[in-house]
Order: sequence, then C-alpha cells, then structure tokens
Amino acid sequence: MLKLGQRIKFGDKITRCEKQGAGDAPAARWIHALLGLVYFALVACNTTAPSLPPSITPSSTPTPVSSHQSPISNLRVGWAYEAYPDASFEKMRDDFAMMRANGANAVWLGHNNPGQVNADKVEPGISYAVYAALQNKNDALHADARAMADAVKRALDAARATKMQVVLPIGYQIQMGDAWNEKYPNDLRLTFEGTPLNLYHSGYTASPYSSQYRADITRYYEWIEREFVEPYRDVIVMLSLADEPMGGDYSVAAKNTFAERYGKTMDALSQNEMWKIGEFESGVIADYATWSANEWRRINPDILTTMSFHGGETARRVWGLPDIEKLFSQTPDNFIVTFDAYLHDDLATKPATSDQAAQLKLFLNTIGAYSRVYNKPVALWGGVNAWGLAQESNSPLGVPDAVTNLLLLYDLPTRVGANLWGIFAWNYNVKQQGLENYARPTTYDLRAMQIAVERAFPVLRTRQVQPQPPDIAIVVSQRALYEALEESRAADTPPNWFDATPFARALADRNAIFVSSDKIVNEAREALYFIVAAQAADLDDEMLDFLRAQFDEGKIILTSDALLAQRWNVPSERWEEGLNHLPNIGETLYIFGVE
Repeated sequence: MLKLGQRIKFGDKITRCEKQGAGDAPAARWIHALLGLVYFALVACNTTAPSLPPSITPSSTPTPVSSHQSPISNLRVGWAYEAYPDASFEKMRDDFAMMRANGANAVWLGHNNPGQVNADKVEPGISYAVYAALQNKNDALHADARAMADAVKRALDAARATKMQVVLPIGYQIQMGDAWNEKYPNDLRLTFEGTPLNLYHSGYTASPYSSQYRADITRYYEWIEREFVEPYRDVIVMLSLADEPMGGDYSVAAKNTFAERYGKTMDALSQNEMWKIGEFESGVIADYATWSANEWRRINPDILTTMSFHGGETARRVWGLPDIEKLFSQTPDNFIVTFDAYLHDDLATKPATSDQAAQLKLFLNTIGAYSRVYNKPVALWGGVNAWGLAQESNSPLGVPDAVTNLLLLYDLPTRVGANLWGIFAWNYNVKQQGLENYARPTTYDLRAMQIAVERAFPVLRTRQVQPQPPDIAIVVSQRALYEALEESRAADTPPNWFDATPFARALADRNAIFVSSDKIVNEAREALYFIVAAQAADLDDEMLDFLRAQFDEGKIILTSDALLAQRWNVPSERWEEGLNHLPNIGETLYIFGVE
C-alpha cells in the first residue's frame, strides 16, 4: 500500500515515499507515474472542467484585452500548510523540500483560527492574542503563545532551507482575543440591535474604526515587522492580515465614521437617503482592508499584504458584506485580493452540487474582470481537502475535481485578463481536513491526490490562456443591494437581495461576468449580450444611457423589467427559451423571467 509522505522517483521529479523494499521500488515508481497520467487524463475528460464558449462576433470591432499571463518565475503555487507546535524543523523542511521538488515555489502558512491562544488547536498561527500573551511571562497563556510563535519561526527556517517563498498570516477576521475583548467591550463590532457581532459563533471582533483597536493593532504590526518580517525578509513575500473578514458594523466608532463621511448621523437621514446606511455597511470590510494595508505601507512599503476573503455562499450566490468590487477599487497597490474558491465550499457532510460549481465559474470570471479593470492582483485557494471535496456526504468529489478546481482558478480569471499572483491548494496537513491528519475514510487515495495536485503546480506555472473580452454582461444594481442592507439591518450575512444561481446554471460555461458599477459595465462594452437583472428604477441614469446606447448599436439586451421597453419606447417581446438559449438578433428588447 502506498502511503502519504513516502519517497519515490517518477520522471525527473522527487517525491517523498518510504522505501518498501528493493523488489517493490520499480513497481512503486511505475504505479505513481501511471496514476499521474491517469488523473490528468481524467481531468481532461471531466465534465466540470472549464470550456470556452462558442465564438461570437460582436457588432463592432473588439478592443483587445491586454494579457496578464504570469511568467513561470512570477506565479506562486503551492500548498497551504499548518505550522503545528509539535512539528519539528526537520519534518517541515522535508515536507517543503518534497513540495518544491514537485513544482511548488511557495507555501501559505495557516492562520490562527479562531484568534485565541491555544497550542493544541486545529488551526494555530500568529495573531494579536499570541503577541499580547508573549509580552508577559506571567501570563497563563504565555507558554502556549511561545510554542505557537516558535512553530511559525521553524516553518520560516524550513522555508529558507528549501528556498520556498512564504505567505505569512498574522490575523483572523478582526479578532483580538478574549483578554482584549473583556478590556475594551465598547470597541467591539456591534449588530444593529447593539449586541456584539459573532460571525458563525467564531468569536467577537473589534471595530476596525475604533481608535483603541487601531492603536493596538499598529503596535502589533510593528512587532511583526521586528520579529518576523525583518529577520525573514528573504522568505516572506506577503503578509495575510486576516482570514475571512466579513460583515458590517453598527458600533459607536462605525456610526461616528458614517457621520464624518456623509455629513449626517444615521438617525438624521431622510427616507430617500437611507440607502447610504447600506452603502456604508457594504464597505466596512473594504475600509478595514484599506486602512490595514495603508498602515503596513507606512511601516514597510516593500512588503505586500492581503486578506483571504470568503468565496463561498456569501460571495458567489449573494454578496454585499462585503461588496466585492470595493475590495478591488478601494485598496492600495500594496494589497492583493485573495479568495478561497472551492468547488464545494461547505461542511464535509454536505453534498457537492452542480450549482456551487456553476456559481464559482461566474464568480471567477467576475473577479478576473475586477482585477483587470482595477489593475489589482489576485490570489486564490483551491479546495483540496476532505471539506472542499465533501468527503462525508452522499455526493463526494475526487481527484479529478481537485485538479479541475486548481485549473479553473487559473483559466477563468486569466481568460478575462486578470493579474494572477498565486494559486494555493488548501490544505496539506490541517487537522480534520488535510491530506495529513485526516482520520476518516476518503473516496480517493491520499497519495494519488498528492501526486495529482503537485503535478498541477508546474502545469499552472506554464499554462497559457488567451485573454478575451467577456461576451455577456449581467447587470445588477448596487442601489438595490444598499437598500436591502439598510432595510434588513444585516451585519453578519447579506439578505437575499439577489440570487446568482439561475444565471450561473445557464451561463457558467460562457464568458459572462456580473457588473454593477458604471466603470465595470463600461469595460464590458464589447460584450454582445447585456442581461439586465435589475429593475430599471434601481439603475442610475448613466447606466441606463449606456445600455440604451448598446441597444442602438445592435447589441442584444435582455431584461427582467418589462417597463424598460416603455421607458425606451422600443419594440419588445417575451423570451421564453431561457438564458441558456439566448437570442441572436438585436433591435428588440427581450423580456425574460427568472425561475
């Protein structure tokens, strides 16, 4: 039986496979080489693999999309990896050496989830609470904090020894730890009702607008610069400031910021100004990312920063907390936008669905367009673990799906001109999920999974995709989002103001993107189809004028709002064939229904 972590040769690559005996070695090499070929063949035939849409000639000459293909020396690829306190330097060094030999050039260390001090936790790492406990040797958590910090330094030493680049996480959400929360209860994020915000019961978070938070986190950032960045500058290529930050904020600090920004308090708004509350709440996380990245630019202008945002249900089906476009439009140039982007983004017990995969494809197209328009690099994680492959469900995924996930992360954003910074496989050794440290049965052979994923790394670094403008733009309304956020008073997850599912089902394999701002829709002007998924009353005059100009040029416009035809005074007809069979003649406004 082949085992994870064994040492074997195939081709000119070295992988780790414990020797089975002289007579077994040739057979082992042959089996592993065959497995790699078989799984890549499966990927090529996999029905979920990306496919380019049929060629459609627009009515005007298209503007070429500049290519942002990453040269082999630039694209970072590799595993996410937990630096466990009980793991030795030798163990980490051997793991990283194996990864590098098989095509990886970077490793994304694990974040401290949740942001508390506990050396025995599932996902240990560095965060403010660890730093705070290290400042006092008499702190009850000092020993655990020391063990967690030392483990990260061993990982950095191992990366240096193997010439691997490292993304170093230094925070989780906006969590400061129990001691800080108890000391500064008035500086926590709040719901509209005034209770501390507790996303998915993962713990309380600080308000990013709090002056106390900003002072304390700045001291922590400066400590990170001294303790980690300066001594490991040859290893650390980027700092991840937070994982999965999301939600809004109705704290006193947030309300004061709102009043400074809009010139009125929330309570003083007139009825037709209430949408501004939704606009503010949708930008809380973008404000957090922007302030944090700017603070790091002051501390060390040469270090890149990122936050790894949630790319699941609240990003690909319905979004708004945060407004995803703001992450691209507002953050400074030392900030890279990262998303987890799994085929299946849910618990291992829940089945993988075709809707999730379809939503992911439109999501990747859309953030690729944002990356191009705002010249903002992106990094992405693929789901190569028991959770991301739904291993405890009645509809699990396997090795071909894992590799397909990684290839999608390159192909779809790059196709629309994204500047792709890196692709990482989540996760090599995280407890209860990873290739290592997962005790339950899997539908795939762990060794075969490792081989397939690591063979994908060099493929990603040399992959070529010809960028092309999107041919379908799905227009949604920012105003509708803001009004829904204000009416719902949501601070954790966005209300169901929109559902991308029917559009994803019909258009997942087309070069289609969601657009909501005038800037993005203008960049999609070469599209042949504009599908207006918003009510005309929720679109501003500039957007409506743009769409009317596209109609007059002969572009094909579909809308769910029959009143738009009356407003424009143009011919219209009901489109009964659904969005997966689009019309091919313009000069008529097509009215469609969404099931």
